[in-house]
Amino acid sequence: MLTILPDLEAAYPPAPAAHFDLAEALRNGWIEFWYQPIIDLRKKHLVGIEAFPRAHHPQLGVLMPGAFMASAAAADLIALSEQALTQGLEANAGFAKLGGSLQLALNIPIGALTKIAVTDIVQTYRPRFEAWPGLIVGLTEKDIVNDLALAGDMAKELKAIDVQLAVDDCGRGCSTLEELKELPFAALKLHSAFVGDCAKDKINAAMCRTVIELAHSFGSIAIGTGIEKAADALALVGMGCDYGQGFLLGRPMPEERFTALLCQRAASQTDRV
Repeated sequence: MLTILPDLEAAYPPAPAAHFDLAEALRNGWIEFWYQPIIDLRKKHLVGIEAFPRAHHPQLGVLMPGAFMASAAAADLIALSEQALTQGLEANAGFAKLGGSLQLALNIPIGALTKIAVTDIVQTYRPRFEAWPGLIVGLTEKDIVNDLALAGDMAKELKAIDVQLAVDDCGRGCSTLEELKELPFAALKLHSAFVGDCAKDKINAAMCRTVIELAHSFGSIAIGTGIEKAADALALVGMGCDYGQGFLLGRPMPEERFTALLCQRAASQTDRV
């Protein structure tokens, strides 16, 4: 099983506990985005990246979303979503120049997605080559099921600009998943709570298998998230899961670190020619 960067935990130790408002982080320019590899589980190669927000506090260092997202106001979530979309596309364009033709994934609340100029941002910042695999925006099951018509309309509208929607953290509301079968979603992402120990926990395995089969019956791909054990990754492959991400395969990393990784990969491929 491919491990993208095994030393990230040592390189980026957890920062001290701290809490502040998202508005403060945005106002001070502390927000940055880290990128986690998404791997084709069968072919064992890099196919995409997911962007995650971090706050780079001047005294406390890099902080996880729990330190600044808990009480975020709607206006601040919209601002964060715009920044994620813009900076994610800019970073993806840079990765593409290094031979990384990668699909970009990020999560945006549906309330924010309806308020930002997605079409204008994508057309301005997207990588400029025909083979760009596009962008996937993850929405929670709850957001989608609460307004199926809106989610369906958005999925159809965004597809014209190479933006597809995915159902994030599938499994918690699995009884509602059948309601999604008529909607044009690109992927169902398995909830990490069920991916963990799916190699030996019968309930988790059954839930993963159900979501994977549903995804394929919808004509979508299945993505396992939160993969931390090789046994779970192998179990997902056996169930037919398409893609995976998690600490086993590569932790989220700063843009410059991911760029260095792509440079190393390009150099290695050149050496083999």
